[in-house]
Amino acid sequence: MIKETPNQKKVFDAFINDLNEAAILTDRAHMVVALSKEALNLLSMEGESFLLGRHVGCVFDQHAKNWPVAVGTRQEITLKTRYQRQLDVELSLSQISLAGEEYELGLLRDLTEIRKLQTDLNQAENRLDDMMGNLPVTLFQMKLLENGSLSFPYISNGVAKLIGLDCEQFQDNPEAFFAMLAARDQVKLLRRVKKAALQEDVLDEEICLNVTAQHKIWLRMFANPRPCDETHVLWDGAVIDVTGQHLLDERLHYLAYHDENTKMPNRLALEEYLQSLFKNDPPQTFAVMALAIDRLDLVNETLGGETASYLVQTIANHLTQAMAQKDVYIAHLRAENFCIVVPNVNDEHDVAGLAQRLLATMKIPFSVGTRRLDVSVSIGISMSNRDGDCAENLIMNADTALRRALTTSPGGYRFYVEEMNTRALRVLAYENRLRKALIAREFVPFFQPLIDVKSGEIAGMEALVRWQHPRLGLVSPAEFIPVAEEAGLIGELCHQVLFEACNTVKGWIDKGYNPVPLAVNISWRQFVQPERLMVLMNEVLQETGLPPELLELELTESSVMEEPDSAIRTLNDLRNFGVMASIDDFGTGYSSLSYLKKLPISKLKIDRAFIHDVNENERDAAIVDAIIMLARALGLKTVAEGIETPEQYEYLKEKGCDLAQGFYFSRPVPAAEMEKMIAQGVFYQKQP
Repeated sequence: MIKETPNQKKVFDAFINDLNEAAILTDRAHMVVALSKEALNLLSMEGESFLLGRHVGCVFDQHAKNWPVAVGTRQEITLKTRYQRQLDVELSLSQISLAGEEYELGLLRDLTEIRKLQTDLNQAENRLDDMMGNLPVTLFQMKLLENGSLSFPYISNGVAKLIGLDCEQFQDNPEAFFAMLAARDQVKLLRRVKKAALQEDVLDEEICLNVTAQHKIWLRMFANPRPCDETHVLWDGAVIDVTGQHLLDERLHYLAYHDENTKMPNRLALEEYLQSLFKNDPPQTFAVMALAIDRLDLVNETLGGETASYLVQTIANHLTQAMAQKDVYIAHLRAENFCIVVPNVNDEHDVAGLAQRLLATMKIPFSVGTRRLDVSVSIGISMSNRDGDCAENLIMNADTALRRALTTSPGGYRFYVEEMNTRALRVLAYENRLRKALIAREFVPFFQPLIDVKSGEIAGMEALVRWQHPRLGLVSPAEFIPVAEEAGLIGELCHQVLFEACNTVKGWIDKGYNPVPLAVNISWRQFVQPERLMVLMNEVLQETGLPPELLELELTESSVMEEPDSAIRTLNDLRNFGVMASIDDFGTGYSSLSYLKKLPISKLKIDRAFIHDVNENERDAAIVDAIIMLARALGLKTVAEGIETPEQYEYLKEKGCDLAQGFYFSRPVPAAEMEKMIAQGVFYQKQP
């Protein structure tokens, strides 16, 4: 040990305390010659006397003499304080020269606070990473390298949820990320990044990643650039998963161009397809076939919407199978309507042959529970070379031909011709006039008496609708009833006429006339909707005050026998309500006697076709006799329609017919004339 003088001690102390660090100074023999106040505090010593003149090694190891590190190095070590407390420090050792002598200076830095700060920082970073990993966003830093590739100096934990790679895997192998992009998307992204780097522009890209063969995700990437150095650009950005929005957009696009029930292209898709065919060069001739399911509205009204929907799906499947080997485009436009586009046709004969084969194929036996329905379709056809120069016109003209087929030849097909459009315009104009007539209440009831054959007294009357047109006068129902049914106005029309007729009869009763039963015809469309029919009866009878037992509904034989079980239930409901029913035009349909005996009806009306020649035609006479005897056996009354001669009247009287109706007694007359007949109590009979 170098013996130090008091002056040297002062020099050592001044030097070491000026460092303002925990410092220990030793001589060449590693003996402690000075300690700074910071070192004493670090070692929990009140004074330096304990260490002065001792080997420095005792600070670190009681058996050591030398410094635990080499000169010129830095190392983390553990030392023991005065109270045997272990302390982690960083020791750096250097050699210095003082007063011509060589000394060793050790600087100690307490790592406790530093490590606590590091721990706190790591915890904060972990918390931040956990938060970012739990949010629907992934933060990243991206660098464009000189070789044109991309690296990611930082990426948050959320990347693992997105693509299955943790942060380290992603940073170590960014190519794994690019491998999930389609080749064209890789080129597009790199081109966009390079362009943004040159312009220092913001990145805003949507990319699709093939995470696995069965799993795709769509990501939206936003990033702002900032210069990193002279040769690199660094982006700070975020990525969000937009897969849900992308799938929703795809779903909305699908729904915009497809029918949800049949999964077929809809009208919008059809129009775009047709427009693409019109753009072909050279132009080609193609056909548009509008196809409708016959009587789907009846299935819907009688068997319910679910059954009708199932039928539409069945037809769609049969269409797809039937056309599988054909180069055609099939679309579903609305409930009962489909459309088939046949490209590259030579002439009408090709299309007609296809239509005939299709009609034969589409005659499908359709079963619902124990019911079996024979379903057919009708087709209207337009040709691109003559019937329209745009998608809208071709579809419209095919629909016009379809309506004509439904009217004239259900279950068949018709080609569009120009005259159809003229007729359609007339029907449309007629329909508009009907709507206005309903609003103006121009439909009025006329009345025709029913005569008791034995007594000659008025035993009832039938209300028959007439259109009191302000310019044309009285319009026959034969002209407007078919249009009203086609336009869906028949329900409102029947409601209006039924109300007026019942209100008129109630007015006569209020005047003191004897009550006369009223018979009113209702359409089959109303009859197959029993709930609406009962609501209609209730409303009209409550509004007018007419006793229900004075009202009788006349139904055609065909409408009742269409669904006899349902008809029986409806007729029973009417009878329970107090309203009776009769079968109109009996003998023209196909009544089953087993069902006829179950029907809760009061009368059979013999069709006028059998009455006209009853005195000359033995077969007509036999049919009339049979109906009268059948009704008598079933406890029903008979009404003969269309009596025009006294001979007809006398024949029916002789055979025991109960009631008679026809021009022989009176034509249908306005309410005022009918009131006069009721006042007289007997029919008005023309003199021979």
